[in-house]
Amino acid sequence: MSICTPRADSKFDEQFRDLPDHVAAELEFLYLLLFRRAEALRNGDDEAAARNASLQRRFLDEHLGRWIGPFAAAIRGGAQAAFYRELAGLSESFVRREQATR
Repeated sequence: MSICTPRADSKFDEQFRDLPDHVAAELEFLYLLLFRRAEALRNGDDEAAARNASLQRRFLDEHLGRWIGPFAAAIRGGAQAAFYRELAGLSESFVRREQATR
């Protein structure tokens, strides 16, 4: 994720204690890109919207989109709690949907 965070002008909160590649951090970064793109579109800033769309594409193609499938499969196959199995499936579906909506 380090290839994208400087370009997205973002950094981790000082109180963040998980690893920077924790799935929660990865999904939150995707949310940040989506939010910033939506804000830019709402404000008529096509340049910022395009920049965030490009970062989102790169992040999904070069990073999160590459490993979310095997990650979700491992969780679905190994989690005892249905909550985590469902969350893994939802997370993968969301990432795949974002990859498909270009």
